Amino acid sequence: MSNNDEKPPLTCYVPVWDWAVRLFHLALILAVAGLWYTVEFGTGLDFPMEWHARLGYCVLGLVVFRLIWGVIGAGHARFASFMVSPVNAWRYGSAFLAKRQPRYAGHNPLGGWMVAALLWTLLVQAISGLFATDDILFDGPLREWGTPALLTAFNWLHHNNITVLWGLITIHLLAVMWHALRGERLIAAMLTGKKPFTSVQDIHDVGRGYQRRMPMVPLLLAVFMIGVVGGVIWLTR
Repeated sequence: MSNNDEKPPLTCYVPVWDWAVRLFHLALILAVAGLWYTVEFGTGLDFPMEWHARLGYCVLGLVVFRLIWGVIGAGHARFASFMVSPVNAWRYGSAFLAKRQPRYAGHNPLGGWMVAALLWTLLVQAISGLFATDDILFDGPLREWGTPALLTAFNWLHHNNITVLWGLITIHLLAVMWHALRGERLIAAMLTGKKPFTSVQDIHDVGRGYQRRMPMVPLLLAVFMIGVVGGVIWLTR
């Protein structure tokens, strides 16, 4: 049989991201984009900083949800499935530079640390915003609860931590582009929940799918959405 008669390898789709993670990811992108718009432009909005605050509350709710889901969720959503020690992350980085890194269906060790860094930076930004002020028209809802020294610290943190956040987002986007150039469709996987592979034999974490916990997802999503909406209404009364 000639090489032209050989059948192409079959593509198998490995379940990776459940509905909760996908909805979180999409909602977070929209909220962060809205935060940027309300600060830089605000066109078409009567009170841009009020919308900035509301979106900040949503980000806080989303991050808290992701932290909870990272503990009680299933498969690749769990932090235990992708967080490794700094030593193991360094070893993976060395293997990556040598082009002999293992394949992962979910986050690889470096990607796991990026997730942790993004969540932590978002959490700091959202919490500091509750105490921050623009010194003109808007004060955070918890500003009156802090001491002058604490308020000064939170205000400085809110206005400088954003630089760290934009840096992490840039690195994250560059990594997604790099994977795309290698044929790994990470954006499509985040939309569909599945990653295509021609072979699953050498995937390091292929057995960590989310099928067994799917019945819990709609309930948890409903509780999450009710909590976020209720929190926004309560904080903006």
